[in-house]
Amino acid sequence: MQILKIVFKKHFLFLMLVFAAFGSVNAQSAKNKVHSDKGWSLFGALTLNNQLVNDKGITAPINYLYSSVNNNVFKPGYSGGFRYDGVSKRNNYYSLSFAINRVSAGTSYTNKYTLAPFLEDFTHFKADNQFTTLSVAAHYKILLPVNEMRKYKFYAVLGPSLDYKISTISAEHLINGSGNRAFVNGDLGAEFDNKGHYALYAHYKLGCNVANSSVPTTLNRFELGMSIKVKDLF
Repeated sequence: MQILKIVFKKHFLFLMLVFAAFGSVNAQSAKNKVHSDKGWSLFGALTLNNQLVNDKGITAPINYLYSSVNNNVFKPGYSGGFRYDGVSKRNNYYSLSFAINRVSAGTSYTNKYTLAPFLEDFTHFKADNQFTTLSVAAHYKILLPVNEMRKYKFYAVLGPSLDYKISTISAEHLINGSGNRAFVNGDLGAEFDNKGHYALYAHYKLGCNVANSSVPTTLNRFELGMSIKVKDLF
């Protein structure tokens, strides 16, 4: 996971440049087509979540057994909201989405401490592993030359997203300004569009720590979801 994060961050800008170049090539072929996939959609998704916590050795009145709080796994959650798919004047595809997310996250702590032989491994901080966020995402979509594009469309997507906690945070997160309410992510994924009626998508959100916190925390998430055009529902 740590290697994936380093590679992703180092090449994020490069990927954006490659996608932009590829998009400009596809833009000319799509210039005179009717974009049936434009418009507002409602979506829902199942998610798998994991957070990485670095307590930086903060002091707290309570310590926690490392083995009881550390579980480097992805736990399930869900997400729902609405999005707008559009095409710019230069025929570049994009989407803007707004969602509410119920997060249940596995947690990996980068630091652990010991006072052998008196105490087992412990950590000074216990992160919230269940919370609710509001999120916004802006994705650049690359139309891939796969199959018959007049009927079915495949996209590669790339862009930033932001999650903000709206649920109550625990007392531990109030210690020394350790609470992370905002999470910034770099998103990468793929989408399948069926004639503009609905879309299936798979996204991976890689957390990037930009907050000034005494306990930097990043949230990584897989999303597998479906969106349906509002015009087809009402």
